[in-house]
Amino acid sequence: MTEEDKKLYELLLLAKKGNTKATFEIILMFEKYIDKHCYINGCFNQECKDYIIDKLYIEIKKFKKI
Repeated sequence: MTEEDKKLYELLLLAKKGNTKATFEIILMFEKYIDKHCYINGCFNQECKDYIIDKLYIEIKKFKKI
């Protein structure tokens, strides 16, 4: 497991406990990937980005500790 993987795992544990800062850091870690998938007909769509972030937030809450 790389250092980045360990950091993500620790952030997920904190975010699951309700730590807003950890949730925000996770979103920032994946922001470039999120942005990449927010183009509709060649134009960036903020509503699409908001939708993806909302879904990510929901999935973080479902995360199960291994």
